[in-house]
Amino acid sequence: MRWRLFTHKGQGLGRVFTIALLTVLSGITSVSCSNNKDVLVTEIGVSPPNRRTAKTTKAGDFYIQGQNQHAKGNSQAAIAAYSKAIRLNDQYAPAFRSRGLAYFDVGNKEAAIADYNQALRLNPNDAQAFNNRGNARASLGDNRTAIADYNEAIRLAPNYAEAFNNRGNARATQGDKNGALDDYNQAILLDPRYAVAYNNRGNSRAAKGDPQGAIADYNEAVRLNPNFGPAYNNRGNARAANGDKPGALKDLQRAAAIFQTEGNNDLYQQAMKNIEELR
Repeated sequence: MRWRLFTHKGQGLGRVFTIALLTVLSGITSVSCSNNKDVLVTEIGVSPPNRRTAKTTKAGDFYIQGQNQHAKGNSQAAIAAYSKAIRLNDQYAPAFRSRGLAYFDVGNKEAAIADYNQALRLNPNDAQAFNNRGNARASLGDNRTAIADYNEAIRLAPNYAEAFNNRGNARATQGDKNGALDDYNQAILLDPRYAVAYNNRGNSRAAKGDPQGAIADYNEAVRLNPNFGPAYNNRGNARAANGDKPGALKDLQRAAAIFQTEGNNDLYQQAMKNIEELR
């Protein structure tokens, strides 16, 4: 799991909110309330490998093999398969884009960007490649150029909810709370079942000093995905800020149980520390 932390002061809550940018493909989150810090988890939507059938060529066979390995979570094997496809056909734009996503998943953001650059050289109208390159740039702290990529993805695909969500993350990191909120609103308008966007909009509302609005969004996120650990963690933080200690403890305990079930021991241990501090 790879993540990057950004700190924002939550107006009216008397606490510092740290927003972690995560990839959906890699998994979920980070939590910590130590030193009077609540972590609001903001997730980056990363498009999964495109599993549409490729042309029945040898390069296409390796491409499909890479997609199957990637879907199983074996990113290194996926990279090897995509590389074989590219060696056989160096004009294979989807293979570059998919290998970029696999590189992103193993933490090699520079290699991911290089592959997205190549995919876009071969196909300048690939909205998904712009979105994913934006994610890689944002993860390296370059939110200005990330926003430019998300803008291009949205221009090419105006109904691309994921790109609105991701641009919202980048805007929030830059301190543009209103712009971020607008983007999350649009992502939810385009996809009313987008649990990640509800979670992120909750973070935005919490950062603007609206714990009740944040709680409403976290409620929707966990309704859509009852095993969404970050949303339980974040709702627990918002409830604590709103003076609801029993509700906060219940949510943090639920988040800890989910992280433990998922095998995320670090996150489980941090959630347990949050619980002890709240007690």
